[in-house]
Amino acid sequence: MATKSIQRSLKLIKEYQWVYWITERWNHYTRRREDMFHFCDILCLDGERTIAVQCCGSDYQQHVIKIRENEFIVPWLRAGNELQIWAWRKLKKKRGGKAMEWKPRIADVMLVNGEIYVEEQ
Repeated sequence: MATKSIQRSLKLIKEYQWVYWITERWNHYTRRREDMFHFCDILCLDGERTIAVQCCGSDYQQHVIKIRENEFIVPWLRAGNELQIWAWRKLKKKRGGKAMEWKPRIADVMLVNGEIYVEEQ
């Protein structure tokens, strides 16, 4: 569910002390959630950069495909902005332990020779 992913992302963004704005909204007429430019759930400013964050859960690969097909990604990146995918998953805190915690799988979306490239941090 995207809402849980956004809440987890906001907690981390607040820890980073970034300025942010939630750009995902519920469209009453279509009865579905809509992102800014169809890829940005949260817009962040860290003082030097403008970062669009796409939040998701275990459907990370579906979001990578969606981003590669999005017509607004290339102009967004060419304008000097950044885009990251934050895919939340539950992992063990310690190897061999039982305690679990939510951690993001963060990937940067970049333009390489005019092609959209996704690289995990």
